[in-house]
Amino acid sequence: MILALHLVALLGYLGAWGVLLRAFRSGGGTLETPGWQIAVAAVLVHAAGLVAFVARFGTLPLVGMGPASSTLALAIAVLGLGAAVRRERRPAMLFVLPVVLGLLGLAALVGLRPVHLDSAFRGPWFVFHVSVVFVGCAGLVLGSAAGAMYVLQFRALKRKSFGSVFRFFPSLDVLERLNRLGLLVGFPGLTLGLLAGWSWTLTYGRGLALRDPQVLFGVVTWLTYLAAIVARFSPRWRGERAALVSAGAFVVSALVFVVLRVLIVGPESVFL
Repeated sequence: MILALHLVALLGYLGAWGVLLRAFRSGGGTLETPGWQIAVAAVLVHAAGLVAFVARFGTLPLVGMGPASSTLALAIAVLGLGAAVRRERRPAMLFVLPVVLGLLGLAALVGLRPVHLDSAFRGPWFVFHVSVVFVGCAGLVLGSAAGAMYVLQFRALKRKSFGSVFRFFPSLDVLERLNRLGLLVGFPGLTLGLLAGWSWTLTYGRGLALRDPQVLFGVVTWLTYLAAIVARFSPRWRGERAALVSAGAFVVSALVFVVLRVLIVGPESVFL
């Protein structure tokens, strides 16, 4: 049941992304019916899959590669669709949905099984830490997607190329506001989550060390998006350069994620 619901959600996200991709190639339209309905239905099925996980195993899907990837994917999808309630923002899902598909596909591939750890991982402080980090990551993904689209749109306008990018992507003003929104949701969320995690580790005497892959990933991600925040609100870095830093922050974080995942073996991590 749990895997089946996730696979249905995966197909739904893929279908919605296919509608967006077709609209982009044709140079017009956005995530309209039935594409929009498919995306919303996929989120509902995805959420049902995680509810089924909790009902079966009696634990939240926050620990372990499969469950945590699925939860993070849902957070990104929900925030992306929430921002896309305004029609002009819907094309941003063209960049957001591949991230959701990758995480959900990874969850289905490695398996949606609970990881049995000590009771500290079931405490409210730990749940708060992981949940806020996931919300922060979702915001940062949205901000980076808007940043990448801003760069492409800006360069299309600079070249006076009025093709699919110009016709399908939102205006630069809309993309700048969406980039700012993602960063303002994501960076404080990530910061608060990391502070909660730091407090949690000290409470349980675990300590912090950069050799810990979760700590290293968190620090690198925080620093790269700190640079994105500084660039976005610095008068000298606004516009294309600020958007480029936001897009680059996601690339750096994703590369660190992949490297650490390849080097570190074991299912006991939160979102590695």
